[in-house]
Amino acid sequence: MGYLHAMAIPSSLDQIDAAFLSEVLSQPIRTATAERIAVGTGFLGELARITLDYEGDADGPATVIAKIPTTDGALRPVGLMLDVYQRECRAYDEVVPQLKVRTAGAFYNGFDVDAEEYCLILEDIAHMTPGDQAAGCSLDQASAAMDAAAGLHSRWWRRVEQLDWVPPIDSPLNMGLQGMVEMAWPAIVDLYADTLGPEILGHLETFLPTVSQMLTTAGPVSHTLTHNDFRLDNMFFDDGELVLIDWQLVGRGDGLGDVSPFLSMNLDIELRRAHETALLRRYFDAMSNAGAGYLHFEDLVTAYRLNLNFWLLMYAYSGTTAGETNDRSRELYQNAVSRSADAYRVNAAWELIGWDDAHDRLH
Repeated sequence: MGYLHAMAIPSSLDQIDAAFLSEVLSQPIRTATAERIAVGTGFLGELARITLDYEGDADGPATVIAKIPTTDGALRPVGLMLDVYQRECRAYDEVVPQLKVRTAGAFYNGFDVDAEEYCLILEDIAHMTPGDQAAGCSLDQASAAMDAAAGLHSRWWRRVEQLDWVPPIDSPLNMGLQGMVEMAWPAIVDLYADTLGPEILGHLETFLPTVSQMLTTAGPVSHTLTHNDFRLDNMFFDDGELVLIDWQLVGRGDGLGDVSPFLSMNLDIELRRAHETALLRRYFDAMSNAGAGYLHFEDLVTAYRLNLNFWLLMYAYSGTTAGETNDRSRELYQNAVSRSADAYRVNAAWELIGWDDAHDRLH
């Protein structure tokens, strides 16, 4: 079972009406008008911004965000298999109250694991400045992201074992990635031959058979909680402070599973080239000051370079499915692959294929 309110957990956006929200917010609400948002982007869930009209002198938020599992009969089983709904609700129940990072607050967190019912009513943070993954971020935003990553990772360093529902990096689901990418390899080559070129494609083809071993090796050093979707589209900025949303993919790792894809995918190429080392140092110093992370900066950089192999391959694999989504998704994947390919090339990431010497290099 999960965290239950007295009322039934809504299974559709239509059920999140004025009566339901009156009880959630403990305020009399006359009308609740829902508008679907993020259609075509959060395909495993349904989101709506709900505008509230209160009775009399009642006072509360003007709008809230409702988030429920998708009602698509083909996609809902995928979300349940990936356990994204339970992970986010349990994150709001057990992780968010202890975070060193800001996130959208929850007015209601109802979930029943046995009944496979989940619903979140969240603070609407649309007044904040949203990150734009397609456009890329500024140096100040990248610095705020490194601070937020360090805040998240240091808080849960060697404490993540308390959260037995958080899957490790070598979970059975992740261990299936190698086979999935191997089957998609011809499509990857067809789609990104021009973007990656024969040299990088050759290195990735060498790396591909080692993916499962890399994840197995990383399992014992997965000492902290990782967001696992740490990108600009899940970030807002409030007076320079980062507000991180979407906790459906939380897992365990050493922290580089957030840092590596953020720096390689979310920064314009020239900005990353100019500031990559300084941003890694900023993250390292914050972790070290908290007694967490890699013992030496050089080891962090080595792990970062190794991770670039994995994430470039994952972006390219994910891009083979982008044609089934929308134009912006295709643009995001193209930017991700081209930006990450530059980071891969500049860092000579292929030199780290097979490296597995992290065990004695961590706090």
